[in-house]
Amino acid sequence: MQLVFEVCNTGSGEPASCKTFDGVGGVIGRGIGCDWVIPDASRLLSSHHGLVSYRDGQYFFTDISSNGIGVSGSAERLCKGQARLISEGDVYQLGPVDIRARLVAPGRQNGRQVFFGNDTIPDDAFLVLDPLRALDSEQVHGSSPGDPEALKLSAARAACALSHCPLERDHLIVPRWAEPVTEEASTQPAQVTAASRAPFWSQFADAMGVPLDTLDTQACEALAIKVAGLFRQTIEGLQQSLRTRDELNGELNLGWTVPAIKSHNPLKDCTDTPSALASLLGLGEPGPLPAEVAVAQAFREMQIHQLALVVACRAAIRGAVEAFAPSHLLLCFERQDMPARFSTDGAHWRAYQRHYRHLIDEQPLGEQLLRNQFSKAYAEQVRLVATLHAPYPG
Repeated sequence: MQLVFEVCNTGSGEPASCKTFDGVGGVIGRGIGCDWVIPDASRLLSSHHGLVSYRDGQYFFTDISSNGIGVSGSAERLCKGQARLISEGDVYQLGPVDIRARLVAPGRQNGRQVFFGNDTIPDDAFLVLDPLRALDSEQVHGSSPGDPEALKLSAARAACALSHCPLERDHLIVPRWAEPVTEEASTQPAQVTAASRAPFWSQFADAMGVPLDTLDTQACEALAIKVAGLFRQTIEGLQQSLRTRDELNGELNLGWTVPAIKSHNPLKDCTDTPSALASLLGLGEPGPLPAEVAVAQAFREMQIHQLALVVACRAAIRGAVEAFAPSHLLLCFERQDMPARFSTDGAHWRAYQRHYRHLIDEQPLGEQLLRNQFSKAYAEQVRLVATLHAPYPG
């Protein structure tokens, strides 16, 4: 099956042209390296605008441009990077140029059988093998073998037959078996492509939760590579978050860990991302935890840490506000000095300064709040949330 693209509207007065794809693909654009170069003075046509591909006896058209490709007669536009089945009579809009697609069977052009040369041998050339009958036939038609005029006419006919035949087509055509012509114009190319794919892609789509019915095999393979890259990036980020959590706990002297899931988790035990991926996917030494459980536990630890931080920050702020409450300060003043001395505002202010200096000299106020309110609230919140999840027995 041949694909013939014809320019039906250049939009710039350029002469119409056409391009034939015979079982192969190619690139269409205004660039010099394209298989079909279409001039465009307005430069709306990209250097590499469209890609024609041939698979399983069908032609597909893919948009690789920056301006897009439209389908004439409708609001449909080709999705960039996604192959679309080419049907008979489709008209595509490439910038200011409209091209029409025709599907031509091998050996046919415009619905007619193509003959190479004018000197083909007739089918009945060898039916008359009797020379006497051939001689009688020539006499009936008014010519004889020795007639000079007849010889001139025969020579002229032979020269005419050979002179109008190009050199590259002046050869003998070897007969061959004709291939069956199947012209099944599919109106839903996405479903045909999905049906011809391997069952792996259906299982891959179910596991990912995203339908892949509109993608061909090449697009599915590109998507699988992208998913693998995102998976590696996610595991690497999760490991970094766990390490940051541990460093923060050590800096704040929180001393909190979850003993049940401290070890046996490749996300925490492995030092680099490749070894963690190999352990999770079962490519290296198998770990005691399934990959699903290891990832779920790591995310749960991060959620517990975030929730405990919020609760601890609130407790520390409440403790700081209560430490400087007027009622609390009066009690502290009474413990340090005699009540009779606090009769004026100035005396209260001097007492506050002594109390504040005493707090700073004895122990920094920030460390005291972290040790008391923050750490206690953090540990209590972690304990409450951790009791809701049963640890893995491994």
